[in-house]
Amino acid sequence: MIRGYVYRVKPNEEQKELINKTFGCVRKMSNTLLFERETIYDMFGKYPELFKSHKYMTPSRIKDDYLYMYEVDSQALTTAWLNLKNAYNNFAKGHNNLPRYKSRHNPIQTYTTHTTNNNIRIEGKCIKLPKLGLVKLKQHRALPNNSKIKAATIKREAGKYYVVLRIEYQEEKKQTSNIQRAIGLDYSLKNLYVDHLGETAEYPMYYKKSLDKLRRAQRVLSRREKGSTRYQKQKLVLGRLNQKIKNQRKDFLHKTSRYLVNNYEVICIEDLDLEEMKKTKHFRKLITDTAFGTFARYLEYKTKDEGKTLVKIPKYYPSTKTCSICGKLNEIELTQRTYKCSCGNIMDRDHNAAINIAVIGLEKYYKNEYGTDSLAWSTCAH
Repeated sequence: MIRGYVYRVKPNEEQKELINKTFGCVRKMSNTLLFERETIYDMFGKYPELFKSHKYMTPSRIKDDYLYMYEVDSQALTTAWLNLKNAYNNFAKGHNNLPRYKSRHNPIQTYTTHTTNNNIRIEGKCIKLPKLGLVKLKQHRALPNNSKIKAATIKREAGKYYVVLRIEYQEEKKQTSNIQRAIGLDYSLKNLYVDHLGETAEYPMYYKKSLDKLRRAQRVLSRREKGSTRYQKQKLVLGRLNQKIKNQRKDFLHKTSRYLVNNYEVICIEDLDLEEMKKTKHFRKLITDTAFGTFARYLEYKTKDEGKTLVKIPKYYPSTKTCSICGKLNEIELTQRTYKCSCGNIMDRDHNAAINIAVIGLEKYYKNEYGTDSLAWSTCAH
């Protein structure tokens, strides 16, 4: 298995300077190759034979033109060159958009280096990185046993430095044969989700609570002269506020998804088109704040690790309109928060939808696993 582990690193001033130099050299390597490819296309794009016969500059050739690149890690430069080459080839094939030039003003700066002869390794409370030597590491969790570090990405965000380790290890997949508990989750704009028992996640809405601080910080930034020292300091303050919100959100989603995976063998959710939902201006901020897509991704890999099952209901299934008692379809307005049916069923609309998601999810699960009569299983689950 291949996984990524993120750790905080605390380089000294000399190491910070070298890391920042590497960021600059990686940008230069990528932008130089992109400029060359665009220029050659403009010159020979109408002549396919000449265009295909052109040999682009290699990393060593570019380094000869910019001798200061020899001060930084060569693996990082080669990786940047390969990434741009692959991105431009995908653009030429029509798979992706044209790659963009990298800027030193981007809030997140990164470079990636690969392991060669065990040159990336953890030693006590430090990590050994090419050219940097031993860097202080805040290792909040240990790597899996017998894992190998394949690559490391050094990242600077909001004035803080991180290392993302790409590791490879063997893991025995767990299998859960006895299904004791299952849960259905319906997406909620205010609470992240409502389950089939009517319980909510009680999401704290971190972004909404921090809006006043963000407005004040943004207002101060707008009054600073762009590019000045005070502008850069205030930009760092704003970046740290956004990073804190992001970390709070990720922490809550990780803990909530871990609780669900530890307590349920089958988890049923809707496969929502969140990008389409964001086009409604009244929901855009709430959808971004709750980050249900990230939550679903966490559930997906955690259930896979634990040998449990995540069932995704098709996004066009009318879970909100269907009565969880009699199965009748009833039209319901978006502003109507209570579901009412002619059979006498009156309940919260999200609670009603969560019950339907749980039933359909169990039907789908037992069909895939055992091929038994899904109607009988759904009746038992109901």
